[in-house]
Amino acid sequence: MEEKTETIIGWIIFIGFISFILYYGFFANDNSSRNEDEYQRTDDYMTERSYRESSDYDCTDFSTHSEAQDFFESEGGPDEDYHNLDRDGDGVACESLP
Repeated sequence: MEEKTETIIGWIIFIGFISFILYYGFFANDNSSRNEDEYQRTDDYMTERSYRESSDYDCTDFSTHSEAQDFFESEGGPDEDYHNLDRDGDGVACESLP
């Protein structure tokens, strides 16, 4: 082979290798195209999904709003709503309960 041909082939291999590195370095782990909606909660907070054994309480675990509100406040209120009883963050738990 001529020296010029070998040089061209060498450059093509080098550019291919660099392209491969750049593609996998920048684009292979790109999560910008993932659907963010798949990570959003879409269930209704009033649906049955209680896990009493694991100490998770939902609005359906309470008979009245007052009972839910008392529990909510005893667990830290709006600053520590680990049970997600106050979905809109206004400090009132399970607003649709009687």
